Amino acid sequence: MRLLILLAVAALAGCSSDEVHSPLDFFPSGERASWSDCQKFGLSGSGIGVCAAFVTPPSSTVPTAYSISFYLPSAGHVRIAVFDSHAALVKVLLDRDEPGTIGPYRVPPIVWNFTDSQGQRVAAGAYRCYFASGDFVSFSDLEVP
Repeated sequence: MRLLILLAVAALAGCSSDEVHSPLDFFPSGERASWSDCQKFGLSGSGIGVCAAFVTPPSSTVPTAYSISFYLPSAGHVRIAVFDSHAALVKVLLDRDEPGTIGPYRVPPIVWNFTDSQGQRVAAGAYRCYFASGDFVSFSDLEVP
């Protein structure tokens, strides 16, 4: 019965054009992490590292974007996407092959300007950002003002 309710809710919420219905379809597993500490991993090595921070203009106290930096020890496919609190896909930020990182992080970082896939500003609230490359899957929660 729960499954039928979930399927009905998903059908009512709609589906994206690329048939991604939920984070579980897009990212089969994941480990919650805080991406706020950009010093938590080394500048090189064999591990993948992800960090992110809100971007706030100098003349404001309200963030206007979310900047995601990452380190890849070798080339690989990277997928970064944002989902809302109902597990609906909001926007795919990156979905392509990336070279191994030279330096501490990929330049430029991936920036989400709080818009959905149609370019419309999302509502304030809770969102979850996923990052995947190879077997590494991580996600972090954020609150959009």
